[in-house]
Amino acid sequence: MSEVIADTSALIAFFVRSEEHHHDARRYMTAHPRTRWIILESVFDETVTWFRAKVSPRDSITIGRVLREEHRYVNLSDEVDAATWEAFCRYDDQAWSYTDCSILVMAKRLGILQVFAFDDHIRQMAGLGIVSVPILM
Repeated sequence: MSEVIADTSALIAFFVRSEEHHHDARRYMTAHPRTRWIILESVFDETVTWFRAKVSPRDSITIGRVLREEHRYVNLSDEVDAATWEAFCRYDDQAWSYTDCSILVMAKRLGILQVFAFDDHIRQMAGLGIVSVPILM
């Protein structure tokens, strides 16, 4: 089974039919049925909070359970948190969020450089070795 780090943008696109990249997200996962998402604690936080605010508390809990129980959920250690803060400060010329920086740090630490994302900020990390999937035409 292969793994890919999932970004909030891809998770929202995957679960919400009205999102711009919904069909791209579904098509990518259909083409890669044996790919498991790595759900970082920071991405989980953003995702369930978004669902609670924009959809419903019930849906946020349902999605949260799927993300925690059916995929690989990764807590961020104090060491990773410190490295994320360091990256956030180092790349102050970018508009990358703290969560974006946590993805960068964990991708390198886990050696899993593919990130399931539709976020331009993740695509901007290509020069640092991050590969954003799917590739949009």
